Amino acid sequence: MSLEQKTGVGQNLKVIFWVFLILSLVNLFSMVKRAGQIKALTHKVSQQMLIIEEKDKQLETDKVQYTSLAARLHKEIKRVGELEEELKKYRRGK
Repeated sequence: MSLEQKTGVGQNLKVIFWVFLILSLVNLFSMVKRAGQIKALTHKVSQQMLIIEEKDKQLETDKVQYTSLAARLHKEIKRVGELEEELKKYRRGK
């Protein structure tokens, strides 16, 4: 190979090296950006999980209150039924 050919090959290798370097840097910046987005999404998911846990606790509390109120209502309805029966007996007794 002549000196001109070696210089041309060397310049081609330099160009290829710089192209790969630039592509690598672009890829690196892209990965850093995606890592930031993943971190932000992970934070949002953590916040949503905390909200869901709090809502689950509130739902369980509401469920217990509803069950308690339903039991009281059932008891009162039963009592009203008994009082109505007693009232019917009282009226028949007159």
